Amino acid sequence: MPEYWNALFPSTSMLVVMLLATATAATMRAFSGFGNGLLLAPVFSLYLAPQDMVAVITIINLLGTLQMLPGVWRHIDWPFIWRMVPAALAGVPIGWLLLNAMDPAVVRRVVAVIVIVLSLVLLAGWTYRGTRGRWQELGAGVCSGVLTAIAGMGGPPFILYMLSAPNYSAVAFRTFLTVFFVFSQVLVLCVIVFTGVFSVNQLVYVGTLLPVHILATVLGSFLFVRALRGKAHRIKRICLLILLLVGLLVLFL
Repeated sequence: MPEYWNALFPSTSMLVVMLLATATAATMRAFSGFGNGLLLAPVFSLYLAPQDMVAVITIINLLGTLQMLPGVWRHIDWPFIWRMVPAALAGVPIGWLLLNAMDPAVVRRVVAVIVIVLSLVLLAGWTYRGTRGRWQELGAGVCSGVLTAIAGMGGPPFILYMLSAPNYSAVAFRTFLTVFFVFSQVLVLCVIVFTGVFSVNQLVYVGTLLPVHILATVLGSFLFVRALRGKAHRIKRICLLILLLVGLLVLFL
């Protein structure tokens, strides 16, 4: 057993970094509705093979999302969900094919660059000002599905598209992303199992990290309620700075 554990976690620093990343990511996700995969993907890519990285992130994200779902259920905008989610699901198989065709080092750098670009865009306050409609929703959905399968972080296209929506509140934004992740992560998990990539090692990683994720999700949900009283912008900016720092560190390691 010790030999098996040492094979999964060759160093104490690996375990500590993954636990800290999981705690930070879960807190961010519960507070803002996004950030979990964005932080976990670049960090986990340093230690895990791409397929293992996606599997572990997907399972942890799905369990965390189900934990949050009862709290957002009454706020779900179902017509918007049914317009956006099918396109995202169509993008998942495309992303999985790309993941298996790419070199792991390339995957890591692509993930880091996406995290850096999204963080800078949101920190700068940029929002999409173009046309909004069926084709734009289709594009955002497909891109989100592709990124979910490549790195377990399908939020960026939806985040950029939805932040420009008029009169779309923080609660609605957080609710949509929560529900979207349920659909996309279930499909990615099905693809992982169907293609034979699923392994016991992935479950051990999940079992090690999940307790921290659950506790941090509770903390993040508490922060979300408190932030509605006036601190949401400040905490979200801190989250984006953390993502930017992680992306830069992973890119240049």
